[in-house]
Amino acid sequence: MKQIILPCIILLLAFQIGITQVNLTLTPNPIETSGFADPNDLFVEIVGYATLKNEGSESVTIKWERFFVDMPEEWEVQVCDLNQCYVPVVYSNIAGDLGLDAPVTLAPGESTNLDVHIQPKGVNGAGEVRVDVSLANAPNDVIVSGSYTFDAALVSSSKDLDKVKLSVFPNPATDYVEVRGGQNVDRLVIYSVLGRQMRSFPVLSGNRYYVGDLPSGLYLASLVHKNGNILKTFRLSKRSLRP
Repeated sequence: MKQIILPCIILLLAFQIGITQVNLTLTPNPIETSGFADPNDLFVEIVGYATLKNEGSESVTIKWERFFVDMPEEWEVQVCDLNQCYVPVVYSNIAGDLGLDAPVTLAPGESTNLDVHIQPKGVNGAGEVRVDVSLANAPNDVIVSGSYTFDAALVSSSKDLDKVKLSVFPNPATDYVEVRGGQNVDRLVIYSVLGRQMRSFPVLSGNRYYVGDLPSGLYLASLVHKNGNILKTFRLSKRSLRP
């Protein structure tokens, strides 16, 4: 009897140790974001930014799944991770019915963005999206769950409209980025996530700005007004071109 019990105890302890090594954090959480719905521009976005980090001692392969808690039915939702930004129909990065198998692998200490993009399609209101994170090989065991809430107000002034139309694209970027809606923008400044200035470009109409020499990763891109105030800051994902 002892010969049977002892191996079972050892196996159970080994399983428990493996579980405790999985330590994922989502920051911030909950994510609360507000913005504008512009009936004249159906591609305006409101973005909830979050970072998922592997705080454990082993590499992990991640699955995420998106759920609508409550929101206007006209809104479109996209989730972005380090692999790509997915079209609205994609509810998970591992979805057999969609023919999608794109797990996110994080070594110890590595992070991925886990951002939720809302396009209000000109409809104001409030909404909440939940994103559950699990291991790809244990999809039913949720490790961390993120709550993303959004509040979209109708554009009410030209000042609101100017802010809505500001954007940096493409995002993710590989070599060049451009600024959209930058009539009052003086500079594009790119920072590391730790706040170190990496690049600063004077913004001129029609120009492109080279970021191809930046290491792959996440950055903050700030659009600075001519008076020195920051008009808007975006999270910018930089990827290297694959051979």
